[in-house]
Parts: sequence; structure tokens; C-alpha cells
Amino acid sequence: MIIESCAYARAGLAGNPSDGYFGKIIAISIKNFCASVSLWESSELQIEAHDQDLNVYRNISELVEKVNLYGYYGGIRLIKATIKKFYDYCKSQNIYLKDKNFTIRYNSTIPRQLGLGGSSATLISLRPKRPNK
Repeated sequence: MIIESCAYARAGLAGNPSDGYFGKIIAISIKNFCASVSLWESSELQIEAHDQDLNVYRNISELVEKVNLYGYYGGIRLIKATIKKFYDYCKSQNIYLKDKNFTIRYNSTIPRQLGLGGSSATLISLRPKRPNK
């Protein structure tokens, strides 16, 4: 079974989820762009690298081009941090997690460095979905 989820880009009109407004914002969704996550059971826990996380380059010029385009960090650090926080929360709440592994893949079409909430959308796409009633 594959679990898939996505979260759309957002353009903030007031506030910012990570600033002094305590996560309260007025924003609009932009459904042309989204961050998505796919997760399925596997024999090992694996985070699949997105293109911006790959560390193999044709030459130094390509490395510099990728750093200029994506910066020094990719989405894997966000995925790792979210999985760790989830684990820590479950442990603190005495929630038992079965000893099963998974593979997780993420993707984003949200343009970077434009304030459209790409990092936030990647994290939000990891949220558990509530069943429809």
C-alpha cells in the first residue's frame, strides 16, 4: 500500500507560520504548485533523494550551479527532522510504534526563494490524513 499526500504553495498576506504571530497567518493557496510525499512499507527505512539532494555532479561548475539554484540544503533534512519529531512525540506519549520500516519519497514543484512556503508545504504533506466520514 502506498500512502500519498500533497500540500499546496501559499502566498502569505499577513504573518508567517514561523514568526512572532505564533503561526497565525492570512494566506491564499496556489494550487499550481505543490509539495508531495509518498510512503510505503519496505525492508529498510529509506528517504529517497530528490534531484536537489543528489551529491553527484558532472563537474565543479555544475556543483556551483546547483548550490546557486537550491542552496546548501535540500528537503532530506526536513524529512529527517519530521520523522525524528514524530518518533520523539510517540515515545513521550507512550505510543507504541510497530517495528516496521518504510521508504519515503518527496517532490516539490514550488519555486524556491519566493516566499511560497515550499519548506512548510513539504512538512505539511507529511501530516497524517484523517479518514473521510
